[in-house]
Amino acid sequence: MSNEPLLRFDDGLPDELLALDELDLLRALGRPTLVRWPGTGEARARAVATLLHGDESTGLEAMLRVLRRRRVYPFDLYHVIGNVRAALEPPGFAYRYLDDQEDFNRIWGLGDPTTAQRLAADAILAELRTADLESLVDVHNNTGDNPFYAIVTLETPEVLNLATLFTTTLLRWDLELHTLMEATHDLCPSIAVECGLPGRPESRAFAIDALRRYFGSEPLATNQVVRDHDLLGGMQKVMVRPEVRFRFGGELDDTVDLVLDADLDAHNFREVPAGMVLGWVHPGAAVPLHAIDADGTDVTDGHFEVVGQHLVITASGTPVMMTRTVEATRKDCLFYLATERPAPMDAEPPDPGAEDWQDASPRTGGALGALDGTGVLDADPTDPHQDGFSARLQPRPLR
Repeated sequence: MSNEPLLRFDDGLPDELLALDELDLLRALGRPTLVRWPGTGEARARAVATLLHGDESTGLEAMLRVLRRRRVYPFDLYHVIGNVRAALEPPGFAYRYLDDQEDFNRIWGLGDPTTAQRLAADAILAELRTADLESLVDVHNNTGDNPFYAIVTLETPEVLNLATLFTTTLLRWDLELHTLMEATHDLCPSIAVECGLPGRPESRAFAIDALRRYFGSEPLATNQVVRDHDLLGGMQKVMVRPEVRFRFGGELDDTVDLVLDADLDAHNFREVPAGMVLGWVHPGAAVPLHAIDADGTDVTDGHFEVVGQHLVITASGTPVMMTRTVEATRKDCLFYLATERPAPMDAEPPDPGAEDWQDASPRTGGALGALDGTGVLDADPTDPHQDGFSARLQPRPLR
C-alpha cells in the first residue's frame, strides 16, 4: 500500500469497490480519500464531505446509496471520505477520532502540515481550490438528540439558499475552529449539515433525500433568499473543566465530581430559562464548566452558577449540540449556547410595550429560589430581589 496520506480516484470508484458495504469499502481504502465523479461539464463542480469524524456514518451511507445509481450529473462531483482509520477501529464507527489523532475537522487551512492527517487535509484543499466549486456540503451526525439542521459561516443569499435545500433550521458558526467549511467559504458557499444520531433509519433517510435534492437542484440564487428559515447564532462553547470527573445520570458519589442530567440533550434547539438545573456537584464545589465566546473570552460567570449542590444556567438561552457521552464531551464540548438571530428586515418589529417577559432579554445575578419539581429553580418574577428566575418558564421550540 502506498504511503501517500491521501488516496485519489479521478473517475469515480470502481464497481467492485462501490458494491462493498461501508466498512469493507473503508478497509479497501485504508486512508482519507478524495473521489471525483466526472459530470457532463454543463455546470460548476459540487463537493460533499463525509466521515470527517469516525463515528458519524450517516453521510457515507447516504452518499454510497445515491452514488450506486451511477447517475451522471451536469457537474463534476467531489466526494471526501475523511477519518477512515477512526471509523475502522473496532467495533466500527465508534470513535470521533483516536487518541493518537487530531480531530480531522479542526485541522483545515492551518498551513505547514506536519502530520499525515494534516497532509491529507492540505492535499484535499489544494484539489478543491482548482475545481471551480459552486458549493460544498459537509455531512455530519450529532452525539445527542437534535433536530436536523445546517450550519453556515456566512449569511449571504447563496449560502442560505444552499443550507435551506437541506433544512430550514440553521445555525450561524463564527467560532473559527479550522473546520472544512471555514477553510472553503472563500471558495464557494460552504455549509455543514447535521443529520441527527448515527445508526438511525430516519437520519439516513433524511441524508439520502437531502443529497438527492442537492444534486438535482439548479444553480444557487445569489440575489435573494428563497426560503424562510430559523437562524440561531452568537454561539458560546461550553466545556467540562478537564480536572472534573463526571458522568451522565446516576448518583453523585465519591467517584465523580459532577453528575449531569442524563436527558440534557432533550433541550437541544429549545430555549431554556434561567434557573434550569444541568446537574449536581458536591457541597462547596466551584462551577465545573468553562464557557468561551467566539473571541475566546471566558463567559462562564455570565451563564452558570452553583446553587447549593445544583449546577444551573443563570441566563436564558438555546443549547445546541448537547451530547450524551463523556467521550464526545472530552473530545469536543458539552454543548454550545446560542441565541436567535434578528428577524428579516421586512418582518414586523416587536411591540416594545409587550409584556411577554418569557422573551425578554436575559438577566443574570440575583438570588435563586428552590427547586419546584420541574428542573428549574423557582423565583418570583415580581420580586425585585430575585431578578427574574421562574419555574413558569419552560423550554420551548424555535418559533
